[in-house]
Amino acid sequence: MPSVSRLKLRKYWNLDSLSLAVKRSATYSERHYFAYGCLAWIGPLATIHDRIVAEAFYNTLPIRLSAAILAIPLLLHSYLSHLRIFPYYFVFIVTYGFPFSFGYIMVANALDTPTGVEVHVTWIFQYIIALFIFVQLIINGSLTFLLWLCAAAFSLTPILWASEPNSVELQRVTATPFFGYLTALLFGILTNRNIDIVNTEKIRTAAAIGSNIAHELRTPLASVRSLSHGLRNYLPSLTDGYNKAKEAGLEVDEIRPRQMEQLESLLTRIESEVDYSNTIIDMLLINTADKPLTGVEYDRFFASSAIEESINRYPFNNQRERQLIRVEITEDFEIHAPRLLIVHVLFNLIKNGLYYVQRGGKGNITISTDVVDTGGRLVVHDTGAGISDEALKQIFEKFYTTTKTGQGAGIGLSFCEMVMKSVGGEIACTSVEDEYTTFTLTFPPPGHTTMS
Repeated sequence: MPSVSRLKLRKYWNLDSLSLAVKRSATYSERHYFAYGCLAWIGPLATIHDRIVAEAFYNTLPIRLSAAILAIPLLLHSYLSHLRIFPYYFVFIVTYGFPFSFGYIMVANALDTPTGVEVHVTWIFQYIIALFIFVQLIINGSLTFLLWLCAAAFSLTPILWASEPNSVELQRVTATPFFGYLTALLFGILTNRNIDIVNTEKIRTAAAIGSNIAHELRTPLASVRSLSHGLRNYLPSLTDGYNKAKEAGLEVDEIRPRQMEQLESLLTRIESEVDYSNTIIDMLLINTADKPLTGVEYDRFFASSAIEESINRYPFNNQRERQLIRVEITEDFEIHAPRLLIVHVLFNLIKNGLYYVQRGGKGNITISTDVVDTGGRLVVHDTGAGISDEALKQIFEKFYTTTKTGQGAGIGLSFCEMVMKSVGGEIACTSVEDEYTTFTLTFPPPGHTTMS
């Protein structure tokens, strides 16, 4: 149980928001991890420039080399980025490599500059550029400012062991241009803020459009339901009238018992599909409005039944599409989650599989299940066109789509991720272009599921 002081600290600093900001920053920059790792190794080479052009009185090689060595995991991100600590490592190395390293180098050179000699302006320019890059990588304003304050404080540590510090030049690179540094930082933060505002407006616009469409769809759906109820109410009377007419010897077209049963089941199917359509509308509105999935009832069901339902109810364009799907139940398992949401997740994955198979002009789709130590796994694998490495890094981002304009809204996979996280599970994707794409849904054991 957390202590009172810890709870107060968490509330005061809003640590959950900062943790989310760390993860968002890492995710935002994920596609460029390798490039940043390579960029870090340009630093040690820059010491040549420091000595020839910038008149370095402090040896910058150790601090630049340390930043480069610490950035090595970025070069290996494909093997390490799944670790939970990796987003925090990324934020640390960005802070260390930019505001701290360049600030430290600037302060150290100012302190070591001989009396009567002005420190080279290059160090100030380098620090401002480092701030601009830093702000572009850490996309949350509060986190950016907090990290910059920490980096600025530690970059002043050379003062502690400088034997003959040049206080005049130290003031020239710290206090004098301080408001210039602050302006550069705030400008970057405001730029990122504008990006957030644009994304928020996109979500609001999508929610508004979705709300209007939902209203227009719910009206005819309500009419269909009403007509279905009316038919159901009058069907016994019609059946009774038909039977009496037949008993009286009147000429009536024959209605077979099986046809009567089909008519009743058809009405039940119509009402069921109306309910299902309304539920899908609700789910799409939840997704576009970015609302948490709260108040949704849980069900207990087996993975095989969810797969069967999703395939039976999926609106295939033709029988050939249906024949592309093969089911392999290696080991069935029980799922504790809102059933309809999981079926809708499978809908999205089947839709994606069909898209990549059709785009590649080859392949099929296999839906399988198995059980591992962490819980049950449901896998949707297709051997179609595959996804490029660049697109693979963004497929779970809201509004990102690889389809042509007008053919996809980019909310299907983000919805899948939101559902899986909400039920305590995970969704992951691996793909090789022109070979395959695999989506893996991992569910916690029943009893360990919590709705976030």
